[in-house]
Amino acid sequence: MSDNARKTALITGASSGIGEAFAKVFFDEGFNLVLTARREDRLQALAEQLRKDKNGNIHVVAADLSQPSAPQKILDYCSNKNIHIDCLVNNAGYGNPGKFEEISWQSHQDFLQVMITAVTELTYLFLPGMIEKQYGRIINLASLAPMIPSPDMAGLYSPVKIFQIKFSESIHQQYLDQNIFCSAVCPGLTRSEFHVAANMHEVANSPNWLWMDSMTVAKQGFNAVMKGKSFIINGGLNKFFAVLAKAIPENLTRSIAKGLTKRSY
Repeated sequence: MSDNARKTALITGASSGIGEAFAKVFFDEGFNLVLTARREDRLQALAEQLRKDKNGNIHVVAADLSQPSAPQKILDYCSNKNIHIDCLVNNAGYGNPGKFEEISWQSHQDFLQVMITAVTELTYLFLPGMIEKQYGRIINLASLAPMIPSPDMAGLYSPVKIFQIKFSESIHQQYLDQNIFCSAVCPGLTRSEFHVAANMHEVANSPNWLWMDSMTVAKQGFNAVMKGKSFIINGGLNKFFAVLAKAIPENLTRSIAKGLTKRSY
């Protein structure tokens, strides 16, 4: 495929974990890339690694999505470089655990900016170009978290993931007839820097059989959006957990949630 024929994927939070895996998957599938995250050195290293194996254009944009100006900065970069975004992967995210009232409002505000406002604004900014081309693929990295008992001190994590799931379903239904698909990808425990960065060290040390690897999650997410699925739970074990959580009594789910809290914090 020539560079002129290649489509381009924009991936947020691409410096590590599932975002890095998405970059590898899209590049292997013949897409050019625009990679964005806070750590430019990590993005550049990933770009160099990918270029060793395959040809293709890879652009790096350092941006902190907790800053309200970041989505427009990314759009301006693409516009100035004459880059059309065919696929948007809203992957950037993190955990912000603790007692709701003890977390500073600035911390809550930054979290909501990254997890809700930036996701919504990036979709809003790049969707018109997809409509014009009558082609678009959007992945919002959600989570299994809203479908299982939530630890007492999970903060706003489950609520924002519910938003991402419902937002994905809404965009998918509104623009399906214009060949624009939007998928909420919902992994469970996935090997990355996520849990250590969130100081959830006990969770990070959970048994290996509970975990998926980032590359498997990314490949499943890519396949889901290309097939026009608006929602996917990654892995049979996670699907089982989601079904089980609906089947067991509410008082039992509360007990499980308390146990998760003790283990996680």
